[in-house]
Amino acid sequence: MNEALAEPLTGYQVVAVATAVAGVVAGLVRAYVAYRARMNEEREATTRTTARVTWLIRLAEADHDVVRIVERDRDGHREVELGGRAASKPGPVEEAA
Repeated sequence: MNEALAEPLTGYQVVAVATAVAGVVAGLVRAYVAYRARMNEEREATTRTTARVTWLIRLAEADHDVVRIVERDRDGHREVELGGRAASKPGPVEEAA
């Protein structure tokens, strides 16, 4: 058997081993917290999307002339206008010679 393994650790070696173990544990805890935060963000985004689609379906079923939707979120800014009668009428088409 190797005699170096049978000797007790010195104070500096104990501190080095304890620091290494604490670093590994801290890294695992940090990775777990980041994973949980990412999962919660995805779950929240899914819930918001579901609520938005449900609301849009109810809005489309209702009898409205014009509906204007303005959204601002982490993806950007969107404006949508539904049911405008003026935009659906095609104008005269002219061909250039």
